[in-house]
Amino acid sequence: MKHSEASIHTGRTSHTQQLNQKALAYQSTVLQLIVRLIDEEEPAEVVHALRTHMRRLQALLELYGDAENAHLMARCVRRLSKLRALQVFRQYLVKIDAFQSDLALVDARIHKQVQKLRQAEAYEKIAQGVRELSFPSSTASEAWLLERLDAVRHDHQRRLRRLIKAARNSPTRKRLHALRLRLKTIRYQREWFEHQTDQHRACQKKIIRLQGLLGTYEELADFRRWGKRLSTMAQDRIRKDWKKSRKRARAVPGDLSWLRRALGNKNQWVPT
Repeated sequence: MKHSEASIHTGRTSHTQQLNQKALAYQSTVLQLIVRLIDEEEPAEVVHALRTHMRRLQALLELYGDAENAHLMARCVRRLSKLRALQVFRQYLVKIDAFQSDLALVDARIHKQVQKLRQAEAYEKIAQGVRELSFPSSTASEAWLLERLDAVRHDHQRRLRRLIKAARNSPTRKRLHALRLRLKTIRYQREWFEHQTDQHRACQKKIIRLQGLLGTYEELADFRRWGKRLSTMAQDRIRKDWKKSRKRARAVPGDLSWLRRALGNKNQWVPT
């Protein structure tokens, strides 16, 4: 996204107008990506871009308080989760120089998942849901938006505090995954407002790094389960990498005090 010099109080172009324009652009991009999926046999980069764009729309809808459409976007993302995970699995196997026989097994699973999605007309259903999305009028007041931003900030504070406490006491995969999803939402909602300051960029980089640690653990946990039919070499490498990723992921809840402080500072969440 292009950076904007406007602040939330700009009189010439309101922030609600800017958000509305960006949301419509994202909506258009998602529909274009779905056409590519239908026509081009599910390129991994397209599946990834599509899910990312829909998650960003979901984060914006949650910010607006539109729970119904936010849930719709979440369901659309989940429709493609298995395919995306299998594609990432294949990329991982290529990276570790797995045998062709291992790749062939994963390719067969990917093909099966693609056929399942096509038979269920999943892409068409996603397109329909995205096409019917509506966003708040660009004439919505700035005061309303500021109130929503502050309410969301406080909600993140409460949820993050509970998630960190639970994950520290018992860092299960389920709890760490929930923490990862919360970090994603915080990151995406902050990105909608383009706080292009050094402090903002540093905060976003930290979130991305920790989100990546949690994501790698989640992926390798799936790979470990899916790899039971693979070669011994592949299974041993997956198990080794999984153990390393689990250790790093379990350390994440203890490394989030800076984010809690940032959420407690209104000026770091909403530009003045």
